[in-house]
Amino acid sequence: MTDATESATHLEIAEETEIRGDDAAVIVRQIKTPKGERLEVRAGDEVLRADALGLESLSWQDLDVFEGFLGYEYDLAARSEPESDVDDAVDCEFTLSNEYADIVVRSVASPDGDRLVIEAPKKHFSIRVDAEGLEGLAAQDTSIFSEFLETPHGPGGHAH
Repeated sequence: MTDATESATHLEIAEETEIRGDDAAVIVRQIKTPKGERLEVRAGDEVLRADALGLESLSWQDLDVFEGFLGYEYDLAARSEPESDVDDAVDCEFTLSNEYADIVVRSVASPDGDRLVIEAPKKHFSIRVDAEGLEGLAAQDTSIFSEFLETPHGPGGHAH
């Protein structure tokens, strides 16, 4: 699912964007490796790489999962309403796919600040994360996705 040890000489950066916040700046890349496409989240020395299935499992998590990463209350929901998507300017958009999942990743500039939107269109789930949340995610071990996949079809069981 994820592999943070792949050699940089075998990576191709297909897309790159930066998500900036008041207290963090995170580089988000679509990379192509010999083992498939990955999303790379880089905050300083912390790097996390995830494939489409791992990202799909992230898409159905409640934002409070980020509280555990950050060590404080993550109140992005109070600062940004999902209905405001129509006002967002898309800075970068790409798709990650493998045999198990298809994910759309979008960097948006909204009135509330930069956000990364990770959408699983077939499962009808998406999550919006700011730079501070991505910084917390980048510091996680890739095993976090195994925990997310304990509900492999999302919180409601089998999806549409």
